Amino acid sequence: MELIYINTFALALAYTLDLAIGDPQNWPHPVRIIGRAILFGEQFARQHFHGAKAEGFAGAAIVILVAGGSSFLVWFVVNSAYHLHFLCSFILTIYFFYAMIAVQDMAFHVQKVQEALAKKDLPLARNKVGLLVSRDTADLSETEIIRAALESLFESAADGVVAPLFYAALGGPALAVFYKAVNTMDSMLGYKTARYRYLGWAAARLDDVLNFIPARLTAIIIIIAGRLSGLDWKKGWGILLKDKNKHESPNSAWPEAAAAGVLGVRLGGIDMHQGKQIQRPVINEEGRAPFYEDLLAAPALFKKASFLGLLMALLMILAKNFFLA
Repeated sequence: MELIYINTFALALAYTLDLAIGDPQNWPHPVRIIGRAILFGEQFARQHFHGAKAEGFAGAAIVILVAGGSSFLVWFVVNSAYHLHFLCSFILTIYFFYAMIAVQDMAFHVQKVQEALAKKDLPLARNKVGLLVSRDTADLSETEIIRAALESLFESAADGVVAPLFYAALGGPALAVFYKAVNTMDSMLGYKTARYRYLGWAAARLDDVLNFIPARLTAIIIIIAGRLSGLDWKKGWGILLKDKNKHESPNSAWPEAAAAGVLGVRLGGIDMHQGKQIQRPVINEEGRAPFYEDLLAAPALFKKASFLGLLMALLMILAKNFFLA
């Protein structure tokens, strides 16, 4: 069985599997193993590398060893399995693709926030949204909780769905795992704080590079999904063009701006991080403050955009095979 068919069917089945079961916490998961490796690398670096240059070198080494090592291991395992029997490789490919995609899990977490707010349980809603964001959530109002959930949801549309699908289509499970390892490192080490300024620079910069194309594709996909949902896709396009650079990250504002315009909501503003007030640029300033019903409309838009991302990835695989044949 040719590799193109393995990757095409495996990606479609992996996406279906993710929708069906999400991410069971008691299952072995490559990202959890990668997270432990990153933590070990950080601890080792703290013990043996001191000073800006040494920490910077250690940060680059962690990226090479963890992301590169994970990718090589997956490539070796999948290709070795292929030589045993294509079915072994097929099953492993499905598993690795499935583990890299986070559609149902993200929608599930947003649903838990929505359910808590439906019961008027603000403390529980703050707790649930705290699982999605790095900002302080203990004192968030209902509007701030909803805004945090929406921002996380549509940022995840890029780095949790479209980017893994994009790299899976481009380079199979090994490249998808490489991307996810870098993205995980960025979430663990890529903070702009004194503690991580040097150790996390390599992960943060490489994550920006890897997300450059997927973030922009995600924004376009969200607008198309808005059009298919009967939402204001023209407004989404206008806000995207106006506010796509309103973020310290070169990528994050793209999907957020598209979603804010399509839904008609205002995102960004004041956040609290480790007790310090951070003023983020406001996206779609003329939009309304998000309210409860957005936690119903946004996941539907997110899932439709995710499905379009899958179709894009499948077409990429077929196009790559056509041009390289």
